[in-house]
Amino acid sequence: MMIPDRSEYLKGLAQTGQKIMGVLPALYPRELLWAFDIHAAEIWDPPGEILHANAHLQTTICPIVKKSLEFILKDPDIINAGYLFPHTCDSLQNLGTQVKDLIGVSLPVYTFYNPKGSFNNTTIKYYRDILQNFQLTLETIYRPLDPEKLLTACELSHKIDSHLLAIHQARMTNHLSLSNEEYFKLMRAQEYLLPADYLNLLEQVDILDQPGESLKTRLMVSGILPPTSKILEFLDELGVSIVADDLLAGSRRIPKFSMDAPSSPIDYLTDRFFVLPPCSTRGGDLDERMHHISTRMKDSRAQGMLFDMVKFCEPELFDHRLLVKTLREKSIPVLTLETELEHHISGQDKTRIEAFTELLFDMVST
Repeated sequence: MMIPDRSEYLKGLAQTGQKIMGVLPALYPRELLWAFDIHAAEIWDPPGEILHANAHLQTTICPIVKKSLEFILKDPDIINAGYLFPHTCDSLQNLGTQVKDLIGVSLPVYTFYNPKGSFNNTTIKYYRDILQNFQLTLETIYRPLDPEKLLTACELSHKIDSHLLAIHQARMTNHLSLSNEEYFKLMRAQEYLLPADYLNLLEQVDILDQPGESLKTRLMVSGILPPTSKILEFLDELGVSIVADDLLAGSRRIPKFSMDAPSSPIDYLTDRFFVLPPCSTRGGDLDERMHHISTRMKDSRAQGMLFDMVKFCEPELFDHRLLVKTLREKSIPVLTLETELEHHISGQDKTRIEAFTELLFDMVST
């Protein structure tokens, strides 16, 4: 299974004249963009040093925001259709305001204000309204939307979700023979591949008829992004398999269960948003999130939880303390790592991971 390099793939698309929009994390109506023939290139943790962004941001802003602004300030030529800022957190919302009104870029800047808190008839109506308003905004720049193109985009999205659900289930039940690094590389490829290309990639994934041998220690991971490739490699070396996740860049963006095939696009997009797993960035109920995590751990037979926390991420930090407390009360081992999206693994973190792994192995052996 060959996964194209992100930078080379997007450069190739730009050279063909493909409209490409830079999209900040994390929840947005991707199907609307596809219907306008706009490709979403998601910006989470672009590589490179932070050289200019610090001049515009407080020191206590999370590295996702800093790295995103650094990427935007470089004026990358692959982005030609503008930037989209969903209301994931206050820091990203403020960044959208800065880029649009203070820093200024030569491309359009869009916002998408997801509803927060409890979900009811009011928030459902609100979500439908912002979907339709975003559609109208794009129509003023491009063309009136072809309803059939939006339905086709929703059908494509539904197929991708169905494959991802099957792959997640296969991962939890030992029916997937991918290393930690290979698995998360596959999951994150959706951030930059054209949807048809990503669907083709998912269709190549070999889901085993019979479960493989379960010789590894089983771990669940929670946070915004998967652990870095160096940590994933290290876990592979230690014989630890990440069998489930509660990641914003992972399963939190996939419906909790299979949905019916779309017939009305706006209805489908609205329903899809409200059947996503609970998430700190949506202001959901913490008890509901704890129940969801517990169910995932039980279904995957995970023996411990790794929290990979992005430094200064307020939504995640708000939930983290109580989640850790509740898991420990259930006698579930927990390890928390903090990351600034660096690409190396520190000696201290290696030592802590090794000690945590030994604890999990001891649990298995007894």
